Amino acid sequence: MKALKTLLLITILYCTQANLFAQSQDTQGGFKAGFNSSTIGGDSEGVKSKLGFHIGAFLKLRASNYVYIQPEAIFSMQGANASEGDMKINYNYVNFPLLVKIYPTGEKLSLLVGPQIGFLVSAKAKINGEKVDLSNELKRSDYALAFGVGYDFNRIYLDLRYNAGLSNTPRNSDEGSFPNNVIQLGVGIFL
Repeated sequence: MKALKTLLLITILYCTQANLFAQSQDTQGGFKAGFNSSTIGGDSEGVKSKLGFHIGAFLKLRASNYVYIQPEAIFSMQGANASEGDMKINYNYVNFPLLVKIYPTGEKLSLLVGPQIGFLVSAKAKINGEKVDLSNELKRSDYALAFGVGYDFNRIYLDLRYNAGLSNTPRNSDEGSFPNNVIQLGVGIFL
């Protein structure tokens, strides 16, 4: 519930800011949602991808005819499943990617790349039907590099991106690296 309140507040702030710049064709804002396929990478063993979703808001700011800056605020369900046995790891983050969108032809098709910081909202595991809270075992912030492609239709855009985890998620891990890695397929609607 706390995550949804945080997302709602961030969405309202983004929409308010987008409406302030609505007269300018150089700035657009809107909402986006989509599907995640996430896993825990690095030195993790015995895990496979987990399906989830993401939802949030974005601004698209013109830097030139071919380059835009797109900050986002996204609630994202991440984690992994065990490849054997009955274990599910569920992480919920509020992520803030800051993307550079390059339109090689000047319109429609875009390439995107940029850093992302995420803040852990909750972390739980379900092992053989028993729920375990992992929030105190993980770092509160997470860093990633996002890159992918997008395509703009009139008031709708699609994007496919990969968020490559750059940080180790456990608080105390001397046993290797365990970053979040997420593939996202999203749909955005310009207001």
